[in-house]
Order: sequence, then structure tokens, then C-alpha cells
Amino acid sequence: MTLPPTFDADALARYAAADVIFLAQDGYRQPSARVRCYNFAKALRRQGLRAEVLSFFDHLGATDQAGALSTIPEEEKIRLNLEAHRVLATNPRAVLYVQKVGYHTLAAALAAERGGNRIVLDYDDYELDMQPFRRLEPWFPSLRPDQLFHTVANRAGACVAASHRLETLLAPLNPNTHLIHTVADQDLFTADGRDAPRRRFGSRVNILYSGDFWGDIPMKDVLFAVDAFALVPRAVRDRACFHIIGFGRAWEELKRRLRERFPDLHNLELHEFIPPAEIPAVLREMDIGVLPYSANEFNVAKSPTKMFEFLLAKVAVCATPVGEVTHCLENGVSGLLAEGMEGYSAALARLIGDDAFRRDVAEAAHRVAMERFSLQGIAPRLAAVVRGLLEPGDRSEAPAVTTLEDFLAARLARPAPPAPREVHLMRRDLEALLATEDLEAADPRRWSGPLVAALDWPGLTSVERVAPDRVAALKAAAARHRNAARLRPEILLPAQERPSGPPALSKLAAAEDWDDPFWRPWAVRVRTNVSTFQAPYIDDADAERRRDEDARNNIDNFFKRSRGTWERAQFLYGLDRLGLLERPSRALVLSAEVDGFYLMLTELARCVGVVDVGPGAAAHAERVARGDRDPWLAKPRRFHRDRIAIHHGMPGRDLFADAPWDAAVLPQNTLPRLAAEGRTAELLAWIDRRLAPGGVMAFSAEIRLNGRPGVPGLTPRQAEGLGDALSDIGLELTGPVDLSLSDATLDRFVTTGAPGSGNPNFAARTGEALHAPAVWFARKRADTPDGGWERLARFLA
Repeated sequence: MTLPPTFDADALARYAAADVIFLAQDGYRQPSARVRCYNFAKALRRQGLRAEVLSFFDHLGATDQAGALSTIPEEEKIRLNLEAHRVLATNPRAVLYVQKVGYHTLAAALAAERGGNRIVLDYDDYELDMQPFRRLEPWFPSLRPDQLFHTVANRAGACVAASHRLETLLAPLNPNTHLIHTVADQDLFTADGRDAPRRRFGSRVNILYSGDFWGDIPMKDVLFAVDAFALVPRAVRDRACFHIIGFGRAWEELKRRLRERFPDLHNLELHEFIPPAEIPAVLREMDIGVLPYSANEFNVAKSPTKMFEFLLAKVAVCATPVGEVTHCLENGVSGLLAEGMEGYSAALARLIGDDAFRRDVAEAAHRVAMERFSLQGIAPRLAAVVRGLLEPGDRSEAPAVTTLEDFLAARLARPAPPAPREVHLMRRDLEALLATEDLEAADPRRWSGPLVAALDWPGLTSVERVAPDRVAALKAAAARHRNAARLRPEILLPAQERPSGPPALSKLAAAEDWDDPFWRPWAVRVRTNVSTFQAPYIDDADAERRRDEDARNNIDNFFKRSRGTWERAQFLYGLDRLGLLERPSRALVLSAEVDGFYLMLTELARCVGVVDVGPGAAAHAERVARGDRDPWLAKPRRFHRDRIAIHHGMPGRDLFADAPWDAAVLPQNTLPRLAAEGRTAELLAWIDRRLAPGGVMAFSAEIRLNGRPGVPGLTPRQAEGLGDALSDIGLELTGPVDLSLSDATLDRFVTTGAPGSGNPNFAARTGEALHAPAVWFARKRADTPDGGWERLARFLA
């Protein structure tokens, strides 16, 4: 094997003489490599250390980087590691600074074991669901991402985390862990020239989002930001221009969706990839930088490079309060932090409309960045980490590694084995519980079914070295403090596992539905959202396996106990079972809250009529009348604009009366809410006049499991008698009702308003009520008798 031509004698001599070699999976184009390898190396040189970068993409000729790594076959990854090792082997003294845990980690491991090199693990993104050697994992379980991460972090001489969240992952694994952000170089990013004429992007208030669109997370985030911008009142919005600079595997799909979604938004401009060297000049013409990150593990853990560039360039930041920005900026002083679509829109409007405030925010942020968030500022700390490892220390043997997957697959007896992400999340809960001295005070949501099963895994004592008495204590605590055990005594429904077979149409939510092959496709449809573009894979067979794993990771696990996603999937499942999706149907939706469900229906029905009966209906109607964007269309979902009509407020006699409707859907507990407000009879009578004979009324309702007040909904006794109440007015339930309530459904329980209450859950406590969602389907079999709707309203109230 010959080395690539990049490695001439001079290059090899520099690697052989280096104090530290940065090992990068990606190339200079990616911030992970550019900032945390090339720029960090520059900083260390100024600290008197000889630093070099070895990039698999730039120097070894890897065919791809970042989100497209799945296109590189395992055989090629191994070849690249062997070439990298030939370079590293020339210098057994150098500290190997390994940027992230990826396929390139093997080269560093080989060098460390054969030459004695010390390793620094640098971790800048949450990537424990990435699989660097997916095809080899069945043969070598230690290559699975969570296990590889643990092994490398444990074996490293030091770890460097890019964010507070990543620091919490690394610190328990390695006591020599340091927090160093993905900062910007103040030699390049400065406020110089901000007053010069703007020749490239114009003189409006320029707003910027830039980056690699590698998948659905950044796509969803930027669509949220543009939706918020579109909601800014037109008089203010016309002062500004929203610029998006992008590249990556989802960039073309994003452009297509933006053109579909915002055909008339004239002050939205899309720009192709701009080289990193030109970005400082770009920022001199920008006024607002947006960081519209949604609250997911990836965003919470990332260290936003763009934010530090914005700060040094005096670009005001408008962000959601997610992740590292909350540790770096003070809301209203050095940045604006805003939650929710309308809140974020209001923050943008303030920065666009108030020039003096925008400048003050940018000035305050610039002062903070010069003190804390520049490359030059972190250089001494980084140099201290490397110098501490230049003298080799004692090396201990790596612990034996095994896996839980096979054990859990047999113990849980599901139709499909647990997804890698579910096992990873369970491991995190187990680690947290093992580190907790007071198990009585542990978060009860950690005691999940997979975790309880894992406590019987023999490897917990033989491999993980957990003391038998500690395992016994965990089992005893699980039996007392698992949510299902704590909640059962007050629930008025008997403990009962979900019946086998396809889910009933009218039923209480169940965690087991996610594993049902009849129901799963609708969950996939609901979750797909912005991630419907096809990622490239190595070959067709590999693509099929990857898509299956993606479905289990992204669908089954994060959303496995999500009441909103379950409800939407159940609606689609039932409408499909009743034949309403086999032909182009007409569907009415009455809702009190913005929901992507009615947008998604436009892809399945030929006509969707929506009535907003929520408390903000009048304000929304005024907004639309002014010509501003309708907030009920501001969801990051594809839909057919020509198939939907939205009315805000109580419907008039002639609204949607042109032809009979095949279905009427009331999502998100709308029917019990209307009953509590005394509006049920009037609205149901309005629906009845429009619903065709044989048409279906579908609605969701919170079941107050303990019968106590606190949220509009049905008691278990009302739920059991609802079929008779509906039949009295000519509506017939389609099949038996399933009110079974399993332990798995109760495990993910939250208290409304408490920390973490926004996380996926089925069971919740609001006030005194312990409640969970249910969905009902009823066919219109006869005309409603006089006074029928009033009687049903009294029953519901």
C-alpha cells in the first residue's frame, strides 16, 4: 500500500515531529473539523506547540463527510484507517487529538496500542445514534456507537466537550474532562467594516441562517424560523430580508419545500454554498443571526459555531432557549431568546423594527464574546490539556465489552427487536440510577420496561461489575417507584395488558401500538414531516436495512410514548380501516389549537375544511384579514394549499355547506373542552347538518383515569357508557371499545407544568386529574332526534 501523494517527505516530517496531531473525520468545509481541528491547531502553534491536522477527507481522500458518511463502504473505511495509521505510526510521542467518535477512531486506537500515543477525545455533537461501522456491529458489538463512545472516553487521557450537555455525558466516564466551546477566530471574525456600503446583500435589515442541511433536524429548524419571519407584520417585515446559505444532502429538498411553502415571500433569498473564507465578509452585511433550534438531544448538545461568529461580528442573535445559548447569552441584553412560533416571530419583529435596540444587543454580545468566546481566549486552556498528556502515563487494559440487545430482544418479546436508540436511552437511565445514592428521589420515568428487564441481564454483574446487592436494590426500588406501580392504586380502570391483534378503532392510548405492524405505517406517516427526502446509502440492500433502523430509531423510540403523535396516527389508522382513505374524501376538522394533522390530511383527502374554535380565533381572524400569514398554516409540513380552507371562530350557517362531508374530526380533546364551555350542542348540530349519511365522526378525549377534576374529559364510567349515549342520537361506535391500560403506557408519566412535562408521554396529571388520551369513531346511522345533541352535551359535561 502506498501513501497518498499529499504525504511528501516534508509533510511526513511535520507529522513525525508534531507534539499533537488532530485526527479529523471531516474536512475543512465542516465546522467540526475547521474549528476544532484546523483552528485549534493554529491556536496551539501560537502557544508554542507543534500541531498538525490529519483529515480523512482533505488528506486521505475519503469520498464523503458529515451526514453522507453512510455512503462510504466499511471496506473503504478500514482502508482509510490503515493509511492514517501509517502516518501516525511515525510519531509514537504525539498526543492524538481525536475529533468525535467515528470510523476514524480506529486509526488512533491502533496508534495508541502499538505506539503508546496518548489520546484526547474531542466531542462536539450528540452523535450516539450514528453508526460508523453498522455492517460490522453484529460481528463486533463493541463497535456499536454507545459502546464505542464509552470505551474511547474511558481510555482517553483527557476529554474535551464542546457544550455543557456533552460535558455531562463525558465527565462521568473520564475525570479529566474540560469544557471548550466551538469558538470563532477573532483574527477573521471582527466588527471591522460594518459601516461600509453593502454591495452583496443590500441595505435592508439582513437576517441570516447558514449551514449544512444534513437531515430533518436543520430542515425543521429553518422552516420554523421562516414561518416565524412570515408571521411578522408586513409593515415591519418589509424592512428586512431573510437569507439562507446552505449545502448538504437535504439542501435541494429544502429549497423545493421553501418554494412550495412561500411562493409570495419576496424577501426570502436562498444562496448556494459560500466558502468559509468568505463568511466574515458575509457577516459584515448581516444584522440578525437566527438560531431557531428545536429542543432535541442533538440541538441541546451542540456548540453553535455560528453563534460565536455572530457575536464577534456584531450580528444580533435571535435564538430559542435551547442548549448552549442559554449558558452564553442573557435574554434581552446580549441576545433575544424566544419560545414558540408567535414568541419567536415577536422577537424577530422587535429586532427588525428597533434599530437602536438591535445595535445595543449586538454590542453587549460582542463584549461577552471578546472576553469568553474567541479562539485566542481558549488557547491557553487547550494547550494545558495537551501539555498534560505529552509525558506518557500508565496504561490500563480496556474493560471487556458486551451488549444487552440480544437479552432484551428475548425478554421483551416484541415483534421487532429494540432499536439501537432505545437501548442507548435505557443505558443512560441505568447509568443515572447507578450513580444515584437516594433511589427514592430518582426520576420515576427512568424505571421503564426495558430498564426493568435489563436488571435481570447476567452481564450487569459479570461484565459491568455492578455489585449484586446494588442490583437487588435497583429491583426493589423499581417495584416501588416505577410510575405504573405508583399510579395504579388511584386508577379506576383495572390493570390490563393491551389485547393481541390489530388495535381497536375506539381505544385508550397504548405504548404497544407502536410495535403493531397494522398501526406502524401511520405512525411513520405522521412522523415523516420534513424528513421525507431519501438519504443516499451504499446499495439497495443496505438502504432497506437502514430505512428499517431509521424507522425504529426515529419513530418508535423518541415518539413511543407521545400522546400527540399517537392520537394523529390513531385517527389515520381508523379512517383508513373505515375506507375513508381509499377514495378521495371530504374531511372537516374542528380544533382549538394549531395542529399539523389537518395539513397532513390534505395529502389524503380531496378537500379539508378547518374550523378554529380556540380562544385565539378572533385574533387569528383579524390577522388573516390584514393580509398577514395564517398561524394555522405555520407548521413545517408539506401540504396542498389548494385543498384546505380555514375559518377562525364559530361557524356561520352557510360555512362549508356546499356538499356533504365524509368525516368530521375533533382532535386534541376539543369535544370535552367545548362541553366544559357549554358550546357542544350548537357545534355538534352544525357538524350533523354537514355530515353525510354513513359519514364518520372521530374525536379524541382525555380519560380522567382517577375520575378527579382538573382537565376537561371523561371519567372511566362515562367512557364505558359513551357508546350508548352516541347510539341514542343516531351515531354508532365502530366496533368494541378498548380501555386497557398497560404498565408500559403508564411508565412515561408527567405532571403538567413541571420540568420535563413537554417530553413524550401518555399519562399526565393536571390539577387533581390523572389522565390519558383516547380516540373514538362513530358512524352516522340515523338522523339525530330532537334534543339529542343537548342530551349528549349534558352527558359529556
